[in-house]
Amino acid sequence: MTVRALIGLLALVLAGCANRPAADGPRLCTPAPEAAPAPLNACGGGARVTVASVGDVLLHAALQRRGYAEGFDAIWARAAPWLRGADIVTANLEGRAAAGVARGGRPADDPGPVFDGAVYSGYPQFNYHPSAIDALRGLGVDLVSTANNHALDRGARGVDATLAALAARGMAHTGTIARGAPRDFAARLDTPLGPVAFIACSHHTNGISDPARQVLLCHRDRAELLALVRAEAARGAVIVLPHWGVEYSHRPAPRQRVLARDLAGAGATAVIGAHPHVVQPWETVAGVAGVRVPVIHSLGNFVSAQGALARRTGIIARVELCRGPRGRPVAAGAGWVPVMMLWTPRGPELYPPPPGADGGPGAARALVERLIPGRDLSADAQCQPAGQGG
Repeated sequence: MTVRALIGLLALVLAGCANRPAADGPRLCTPAPEAAPAPLNACGGGARVTVASVGDVLLHAALQRRGYAEGFDAIWARAAPWLRGADIVTANLEGRAAAGVARGGRPADDPGPVFDGAVYSGYPQFNYHPSAIDALRGLGVDLVSTANNHALDRGARGVDATLAALAARGMAHTGTIARGAPRDFAARLDTPLGPVAFIACSHHTNGISDPARQVLLCHRDRAELLALVRAEAARGAVIVLPHWGVEYSHRPAPRQRVLARDLAGAGATAVIGAHPHVVQPWETVAGVAGVRVPVIHSLGNFVSAQGALARRTGIIARVELCRGPRGRPVAAGAGWVPVMMLWTPRGPELYPPPPGADGGPGAARALVERLIPGRDLSADAQCQPAGQGG
C-alpha cells in the first residue's frame, strides 16, 4: 500500500470512529425561518402542505433498553425542531409493536416495557413494546409504514397486534392489513390541500411466508400497487413509501428505478423510499402531464445501532405539496436535513450535524451533500452551544 493510500484509509477510519461532536458539546440547532425546499414544480396558488419523512426506526437492543428506561425522547429529541413545522410526518416502523407475542407468532406473557429478548427483541427479528408508538407520536410522527422486510417478524398474529396498537394510539399506517380485512393498503389524511394518500409496499419479508397476504409487496403485487396509485391520484396527492433496493448500497437498483418511473406514470406525487440503511441519491422523473416527481430512493436509517458511518447517517426529507397551474397536486419542492446516530456516555442518541461540524458529524454531512447536492435545508440553521437557551 502506498503512503498516500495509507493516509486516505486512516482519514476514513478516523472519520468513522469520531462518533461524538466537538468536545464542547453538541450544538443545538433549529431551522432558519426562511428555509424552503429547492423548487420542482410551479404552484397555482392556494394551500401548501409539507410532508417530512424519516427513515428506518430500527430499535436494536441498546436503543430499546435506553428507551424503555429513560423514554425514547432521550434518543431522538434533537430531531424534533426539524419535524415541528411539517403538516404530516412519516416514519418507517421497521419491526412490530406486538404486545405479548413472541418469536414465531406465539402468544406469551407480556413482560411490560422491558427488553427481554423474547417478547421484545432486536436483530434479527424486531418487536417493540407499543409504548414506542406513543414515543413516536410524541415526536410528531403522524403515520408509519408497516410494510418492510421485518413486517412478519411476529407472524400474522404480530401484524394484527401491531395494527391494533397503532389504531388504539391514533397512529395512521400503511402497507399491511389485518387477517380477513379488505385489501385496502392506503392511508388517507385530510389536509388543506385535500386528501393526501400514503401507500407503502415492501420488496420482501425476509423469506417468512405470508399466507394471508397481509403485506403489500412492491413487485409481486405490482399491478395491484399501480392500480391503487391510479385510484388515489384521481382524488388527490399520492405519496408512495416503498421498502426496496439493496441493503448498504448507495446506488439505486435498476429494478427500483423502473418501479419509480412506473409509480410516477401512475400518478404518484412523490416517492420516498427506505430499506438500504444508507442514504441514496435522489432523482426527478416525469409524471402525469409532464409533472416532475421527486424520487427519494433511500432516507437511510433514522435510529439504529448499526456501526458504520454510512449506516449511522440518514436524512429527514421534506417535500412541499401544492396545486399546480392545472389544479393537480404536485411537489413544489424537496430538501433534506442530515441526521446521524452518536454513541455518547449516556447511550445512543440522534444528532443533526450542523453546518461546519467536524469529525464524524462533519463526515456524515459531507456524505449526504455528495449524494444529494443542492437540497440542504440545514445550511442556514440557527445554532447555539449545548446548555444555552431553552
